[in-house]
Amino acid sequence: MKFAWRTTICVCLFSLVGCSDGLLHRVDKQQGNLLTQDMVAQLKPGMDHEQVLFILGQPVLRNSFDTNRWDYVYTFAPRSRRPEKRLLTLYFKDGKLNRLESNNREFLPANPEGEAEVAERR
Repeated sequence: MKFAWRTTICVCLFSLVGCSDGLLHRVDKQQGNLLTQDMVAQLKPGMDHEQVLFILGQPVLRNSFDTNRWDYVYTFAPRSRRPEKRLLTLYFKDGKLNRLESNNREFLPANPEGEAEVAERR
């Protein structure tokens, strides 16, 4: 009788676990460089590598074939929404910041005159 009772309880528990949607055990995942609009707004054309490193920190991706391109990538995967991915690519010319590209509109300057060359990447 005890065996049948334990088996019934185990079957009921396993069937309840099978009905779970998995949201209870998922955690929000943040990876990469967390960049804010204020940090990116501090970037000006003509800044050298050290100044950019001071403001943004080390880039996640450094292209070993093109040392004049730095890629900052940030991904955030919350439990309840679509994952968010932000890209910021900096291009240097002669050791100075030349232009930036981003898939995030808030990182792009409102007035591109006098600012770095900017291109929106989708």
